[in-house]
Amino acid sequence: MLLLASTFLIMALGEWLFPKFIGKLPLRLYGLIDKDLRILAQSSKKNQLPKDYIALTGDSYAVGAGDWLNEVLEKKFWDSPDYSVAHLIHKKTGIDVVSFGRAGVGSFNGIWSEPVSQFLNINSTKNYRLLPPEYFLIFFYEGNDVYENTQFLRDNLVKTDNPNENPGPVNKTRTVQERRIINAINKQLAKVELKKIKDFLNIEFEKVLNRSFDNSVWKNMLFTRSILQGISNLSEEWRLSNKQPERKHFYPKTMPEGKASVALMDGRKIQLNVVMMNGKKIELPTHLQAPPHFGFTEVEKKLELTDKSIKLSEYIFNESVTRLASFFPQSKIKIIYIPSPLSSYKIVSSHIHFRGLMQDIHVGKTTVAEENHIKLCKTIKRFAEFKGFSFINTTKSLRQATLSHFIHGPVDWDHFNKHGYQVLSDELIGLFINEDQSTRTDNCAHW
Repeated sequence: MLLLASTFLIMALGEWLFPKFIGKLPLRLYGLIDKDLRILAQSSKKNQLPKDYIALTGDSYAVGAGDWLNEVLEKKFWDSPDYSVAHLIHKKTGIDVVSFGRAGVGSFNGIWSEPVSQFLNINSTKNYRLLPPEYFLIFFYEGNDVYENTQFLRDNLVKTDNPNENPGPVNKTRTVQERRIINAINKQLAKVELKKIKDFLNIEFEKVLNRSFDNSVWKNMLFTRSILQGISNLSEEWRLSNKQPERKHFYPKTMPEGKASVALMDGRKIQLNVVMMNGKKIELPTHLQAPPHFGFTEVEKKLELTDKSIKLSEYIFNESVTRLASFFPQSKIKIIYIPSPLSSYKIVSSHIHFRGLMQDIHVGKTTVAEENHIKLCKTIKRFAEFKGFSFINTTKSLRQATLSHFIHGPVDWDHFNKHGYQVLSDELIGLFINEDQSTRTDNCAHW
């Protein structure tokens, strides 16, 4: 009875204190908290509930993934150190910054579902009242957002092929009238498919808004739930630690002429992923993320991933941003374009070695990658202009930084390292420290 009574008192005290000190938890204990309440524990703000704050949305770049985060997790157990662009903006401007981002997702989840679900869930929890943000910084990452959006559609929509509706490819032997009829049929089929996607997205948008949030006693027992979650996390971490391979570092170094990674192309050897840094030629790792190159690899051809897939992916991004702006009408929207690793350096080799959907790898021309980068950048820019949102292209400042430093790696080459996040934050704080708050629209030039 004494043990039970003591346990009850400890749990009761924990339930009373835990909601008040959730913002003081060290980074290593961040995973104990309900994922929809985790912005309360983020250390890039003055108080537990942010005020007049900036909200980041998007994928792992909005979260702060990369070598900087991995390093502080290994070295600082009980602290809440800086590791992301949110911390840097907060430190440099004094403005509260929180991240609604989620790693490994596309536009629907990263831009719409996560921010809205977390906002509604926090406000449905006892003693918490979160106001809408003053600004939304919406991260669009060139490296995999298009792929993630395409995969989102493939995972949720089953393609129905009706051979009777497929007119087949147009060939030169058909008459002009036949080609016109076939083109008209193709356009009609595209409209039908787009309508199907629109209907699906409308249903998914409404699901987020109509989500029922449990307001029971159990939901509000944050301390007890965190203890149980901690036990589960420890057991999972112990299980994974026995299977985790040793992470390999890649420290780029100056490569003598002809010694970089090579591939055979048209019977000749070509260098891959060679960049200019500090006046020297440096080799980057292979299989890096690049602007989307659909239809190049056998896997992508089999899945019929073409420019049409890019347009559908852009549509998901546009709709997600539009819905978010509608849900938070008082918040100012700023779209942040983040280039892929292979668009962030001055590449001097004629070809690149990159990976795309499903980790399939390919060798492509550097000029094609640059064209695809500008094409995608201009598409996102046009949408921002149409909606009256600011469009910030970070490619120029990042490329300028890579003339002398690496902004990715040496372990995680899909995300910025500390220097990369510092360059990004320096670009973004200018949006808030200047008195001019007019809409900003950058161009898509490389330099």
